[in-house]
Parts: sequence; structure tokens; C-alpha cells
Amino acid sequence: MFFHEFVYELKRVVRQKEELFWVLLFPMILGTMFYVAFGNLNNTTENFHTIPVAVCIEDEAAGKPFLEVMDALSEDGDTPLVSVTETDWEDAMKRLEEDEVRGIFQVGEEVTLSCAQAQNNNANATLSIEQSILEAVLREYKANMAAILEIMEKKPEKLTEAVSLISSQASYGKELSLTPGNMDAIIQYYFNLIAMACLFTSFAGAYVAINNQANLSALGARKCVSPMGKFLSVTAQLLSCLLVQFISVAVNVLYLFYVIKVDFGTALPNLLFTSFIGCIMGVSFGFFIGCIGRLSENVKMGIMIASSMLCCFLSGLMIGNMRVVIEDFCPFINDVNPAVLISDSFLTLNIYGFGERYGANLAFLLLFAVFFVTAGCLMIRRKNYASL
Repeated sequence: MFFHEFVYELKRVVRQKEELFWVLLFPMILGTMFYVAFGNLNNTTENFHTIPVAVCIEDEAAGKPFLEVMDALSEDGDTPLVSVTETDWEDAMKRLEEDEVRGIFQVGEEVTLSCAQAQNNNANATLSIEQSILEAVLREYKANMAAILEIMEKKPEKLTEAVSLISSQASYGKELSLTPGNMDAIIQYYFNLIAMACLFTSFAGAYVAINNQANLSALGARKCVSPMGKFLSVTAQLLSCLLVQFISVAVNVLYLFYVIKVDFGTALPNLLFTSFIGCIMGVSFGFFIGCIGRLSENVKMGIMIASSMLCCFLSGLMIGNMRVVIEDFCPFINDVNPAVLISDSFLTLNIYGFGERYGANLAFLLLFAVFFVTAGCLMIRRKNYASL
């Protein structure tokens, strides 16, 4: 009987197109929109790019050492600091006006730098950073040349040693990575997207509760006169729903991982395991809401949608820093918000890996799930009806 009920519920869930749309297709559509909107944002605003510059030589003697420095900077590593175009002043100004270069180095008796003004607010941040880098290059060049000239005057025998010392880059520390995870701030939207998919599994849990109450559905009336115990029946239905809903969420995770190629900063099995715990939470929460009172199915579905979207909003799905705002004013909301617990589990895996914080998040999710299932079972157990 248990297996029969499990298979029967499995077929019912698969045929529920509305449930599958919100858990399977809607997150995929939203994830694709995130990729279109944010996919190249980090590359254009945060990652470093080679800075194009123009060099105008007015003094050949002073220009030769400066060009050697520029050539060295333009050949340094996979992403050179600058790309150099040697030209005259008129052509350099034309390139600067057309935004082909970010600055002009004019090499005469002194080396000067000319930069364009930002034309709009979006360009201010990037242009200011690039100008600061070019100014730092110019300051270091002037300081080194001044040191070399002073050494030539006072101790010419030390000139070779000084040039060698200036040319070498001293390193006083070892570069270490704080975490192997993805530090892109956009990744939080994908974490919240999966959390939303996990919460949308609550619709399936609510249907299980409604279909076991004779006063809410015809199917519930038939089940009330069935010889099978309600505990086994509900358990089989919840497990069947959990299986189908987790497969739907797993398809979303695989789509983000392999098709959109989102760097979650952790291995795929970790993502799927966390998603599975999130699905347990979602199904149990829906089951609890479905068991409350004599509210109609439409009212309970409305409660499910409103509560799920509110949790996702407070976790930062719509506004990225909303969770930080809530943490400042009322951190208790974040502590009991299932969407925050699920997304924070992904974030913890990304930054810290397995640890106490990750374990605590999953423990709270499972405790909430146990509470919701237990409370739901207590509300629908041994209900008697005057007539069916």
C-alpha cells in the first residue's frame, strides 16, 4: 500500500503543470534573465583592463628611457598595465577626445600627463581609477629618474647598482588567496534564485495537505474512508513530492552550472545536497500551511505565494543589499527566514567551505522542517466529519 500510494502521488505531481512551472521553468527563465542582465557586468566594471595611452616625444634624449619603461609595462604578464601608441600631440588629442586612449604622456624637459574628463556618472568610477593608475606610474617614474640623476652627480660608480635595484621589484610578502570561492557580488542573486526554487516546492506540500482533508477536496473525502492509515499515506505522498520537486530544483542547478556556467565557488554535489535540504524545508512548510484551518485552496495558495516572495525579497533576490539592511535593524528576521538560511548556506560553501556556520544553517532548516511536518500532522490527524 505504501508503494502504491507513493507511485500514485508521483503521477499526480508530474501531471501538475502549475507546480512544475514555478519550480522547474520559472527559475530557469529568471536565471537566464539574470545572465543576460548581469553576465558581463563584472567584466566591464570590476575586472582590470589594459589602459590605452598615447606618448608624445618632444625630447629624444628624455623620450628613450621613458619609452623603455612604457614598453616594459605593456609587456608585463597576461594583462599588461598599459598599451602604448607613440604619436604626435594633435593625433593624441584626437584619440583622447574619441576615447581611444585614457591619457597622454608628453615627454619634453619634463614628463606630463593629460587626461580626459568623465562625461557621465557611469564612467566616473572607471575613469578615475585609470587616471589614478597613470598618475602613480608617472610619479614613480619621476622619483626613479630623480634618484638616478642624483646618483650620477654624487656617486657615478654606484649607477649600475642603483639602476639594477630600481629595475627589480622587491617583494616583502607572499600573496595568499583568502578563499578559492567566487567573490563576485552578483553570485548572491543566483544563490537567492535557487533558494526561491526550493521555497516554491511548498506548493506541492500544500496540495498534499489539502488532498488529505475531506472538507477541502473530493480526493480527501475518498482518502478518509480508505483503509490505509493516514500516517503512511501522508508519508508516502510527502516523499513522492520531495523526490519530484528535488529533481526539478536539481535541473535548475545543473542548468545554471553547465549551461549558463555560473561559478558557484563549490562543487556540484555540495550544491545539490544543500538544495535537497532546502526542498525538505519547502515541502514541509507548504504542508504546514495546507493543514491550517478551513481556508479554501485559493486562499492557502495565496498565503504560500505571498510568504515565499516575502522571504525571497528579504533575502536579497530583488534588492541585493536587503539582507544587510535587515541584519542591521532586526537580525532575528534573517535567523528565521528560510530563504536567507538556504542562500547563506550556498554563500558559506562558496567562501568558507564546510564549517560550523554551514552546519548551523542546515540544522535550523531541518528543525523547521520537523516542526512544520509535526504540526501539520497534529492538525489533520483523527479529524471527524459529520458527512462526506
